[in-house]
Amino acid sequence: MIKLMHPIKRFEGWEPLGLYRRPADTRTVDELKGTIEAWARRVGDVKQILPELKTMNPKHFGLIADTIELSQKPANIFSDVDMLKADENFGPFNPLEKLMATFPIISRKNPHAMDFSQEVVDTTGKLMSKFYLKAAADTEFLLDDGVDKHFEKAIPAVEDLAKEAMTFSPKNFEREEEFVGSILAVIEKESDPEKIALLPEIYKTLRSISSIKKFDFDAVIKSKATPDTIKENLKTLKADLKAAYSYGKIIDVDEYLIKDPKDTRIPFYNTESDKLRRSSGNDLSEHSGTGYYI
Repeated sequence: MIKLMHPIKRFEGWEPLGLYRRPADTRTVDELKGTIEAWARRVGDVKQILPELKTMNPKHFGLIADTIELSQKPANIFSDVDMLKADENFGPFNPLEKLMATFPIISRKNPHAMDFSQEVVDTTGKLMSKFYLKAAADTEFLLDDGVDKHFEKAIPAVEDLAKEAMTFSPKNFEREEEFVGSILAVIEKESDPEKIALLPEIYKTLRSISSIKKFDFDAVIKSKATPDTIKENLKTLKADLKAAYSYGKIIDVDEYLIKDPKDTRIPFYNTESDKLRRSSGNDLSEHSGTGYYI
């Protein structure tokens, strides 16, 4: 292990508020070990992980170093998440202390949960990263049974889930809570990893056209529809989104993606109603401008 006088830091300097994809971590394994050891000399909560490093996959050392560094500095001048204070609702240990104790276990039990967490840190900015790490420490969802595959398939969707959360109010950590809530939905046992893997393509399609739509990914990844069914419906979603929007209809993306692909009717809502309707694009076109409101 390299003996470093000071940790090699990764979060120095200014970064924009909101989502931020930071540059790749270029520290070597030896530099990361030395960095963690240097932090341990300054931060007592870190010392417990040093003997465990030899049992862990070295690819997870970056997450350890990042977590320690994030815990030691404010997220921004407007708001912050305290990772050094214990929450009495979750026991006597502070989030940093709990993560240093559980990361070695997670690295062996749910290695993709570590990879997923690294993607969160790399993609979402300091505030959301710190909120996520504190939530992971407090509720220990990274240690859940049978979810490693869920985390693996969800890694490419981290940025999409974070972008969705950014549509919520910035007050009272609503965005951060929405983001963590989405993750908890993804890793529920009822969620299908192969459908989770389709989320990036679904979000890409939804963002390719400005339209009013209803979408709850939770309903899709827990549905009885097969991944192939969803893939087939994705082929026509963009065109039908555009058509429904041009006729003033709000498409129900959940229902659309899990329907029988041979059923060409578009599931939609009228703006003043919460009653789900279904109609073909041709029917919508025929009634457009006639005064008859489907």
